[in-house]
Amino acid sequence: MIVAVAGSVLLAGCSMPNANTGSVSPASAGAPSAAAPAEQKPAPTWGQRYTWKSGLAIELAAPVACKPSSYASPPNVERAVKVKFTIVNGTDKPYEAAGLSFGNDVQFSGAKAEPIFDSNGSCGGGGLDAATVMPGKTYTYEQAYSVGKAKGELQIALQPDFGSDKAVFVGPA
Repeated sequence: MIVAVAGSVLLAGCSMPNANTGSVSPASAGAPSAAAPAEQKPAPTWGQRYTWKSGLAIELAAPVACKPSSYASPPNVERAVKVKFTIVNGTDKPYEAAGLSFGNDVQFSGAKAEPIFDSNGSCGGGGLDAATVMPGKTYTYEQAYSVGKAKGELQIALQPDFGSDKAVFVGPA
């Protein structure tokens, strides 16, 4: 009986995070914007800034084509796009950028978009390096993804830590 009650309490605390409850604004190199009240907002897209309640923000630039080298992983990519991510630390604490990978979910036209690791090619080394982003500072990195031959919709969901809501960016690629 105690095990059953403990299990249900544990599962109740593991609910799925909400998506897009932060604020969306035009991207800029300026100071971080203040967090807005939580309400369901439209999905952000390329060139916009998503700000979590904590003040941490993320901007994604429009995807650009890149050509993987013969040594890239995965091999035999039909088409690849590279996305520039900019983390904006509007909090009063340092942020470990590697934490952004929690909940990182990328889809292209309804299927998983595989990250490309291509240290010698135009698609780049593979994305996020370990970095500490100090309060009031930004950090930029790029990540390439394998997408279908035809143009379609790219969806990138990001979560800065396990307890935060997801920012789900959606746009053409």
